[in-house]
Amino acid sequence: MKPIIIKPASHEDWLKAREDGIGASEVAAVVGLSPWETPFSLWLRKTGQVPPLAENEAMHMGHLLEGVVAQLWEERTGWRVVKASAKDIIYQDAEHPWRKCTPDRLAYEIDPISGKRQKVLLEIKTSSMTFDPDDLPVYYLAQVQYQMHITGIHVCYLCWLTNGRSFGYARIEYDAEFAEWLVSEVDKFYNECVVGGLEPDLITVSDFAIKGSKEGVTVEADSKAVESIAELRAVNSSISELEAKSEALKDEIKLFMGESEALTSGGCILATWKSGKKGRTFLLKKPKEVPTERE
Repeated sequence: MKPIIIKPASHEDWLKAREDGIGASEVAAVVGLSPWETPFSLWLRKTGQVPPLAENEAMHMGHLLEGVVAQLWEERTGWRVVKASAKDIIYQDAEHPWRKCTPDRLAYEIDPISGKRQKVLLEIKTSSMTFDPDDLPVYYLAQVQYQMHITGIHVCYLCWLTNGRSFGYARIEYDAEFAEWLVSEVDKFYNECVVGGLEPDLITVSDFAIKGSKEGVTVEADSKAVESIAELRAVNSSISELEAKSEALKDEIKLFMGESEALTSGGCILATWKSGKKGRTFLLKKPKEVPTERE
């Protein structure tokens, strides 16, 4: 069954429409694969217990740069992007309206097997991370598989621009088994947790920090916890000793410097101890800035 296509009147309307249902960028969080969000934090947002995510500067710039990356893909492949797909268009599953996605672009390629012209998706990333076409992040793979399932377009190009300088792309085909598992998990999460109110399992330290503690509740330590406590105490003791040693060395250097504001060696600055409104501030230069001893 073909998806329902929704064309919001503005970018703001599109952002609002994304709040309802589960979008492709949220799928990895649902199944615990996202490095940025957990099922619990997503549930809090979807149930209105915390505010919706605001579009930050990085997200805004990424949105603006999509056209540049799409153009680079055209230049490298010789194929063409559908210009009208630059608009914020939502694809919604006709039978499961909570399944939603907004592909960054639609395009056409020549199928390498049939030789026929076919429609493909483009998912665009602008990032500082390095991409390996043979080892793509699983959270991005989840995103594109979910998009392919909803749209019925079974080829997607993941395109990236790293640090505004390095462009690359990978062709990804539909994986029915993976995609069907994703949508089944999305359905379960949406119906049981978002609609039904069932709290997801807490899986990270940040989850438990947000949830908070239960007054008066204690837990008996197991052998691993006892071992971790002992190791933490040893580490903290070492840190205290090192901090004391660090302060002693600083004082030794400061006494040597006296009224001087900089300590040098071979014309290079090793440390500074400058006066300011709040007194003198000691600064040790980074190791790479310190010259090696001459032979």
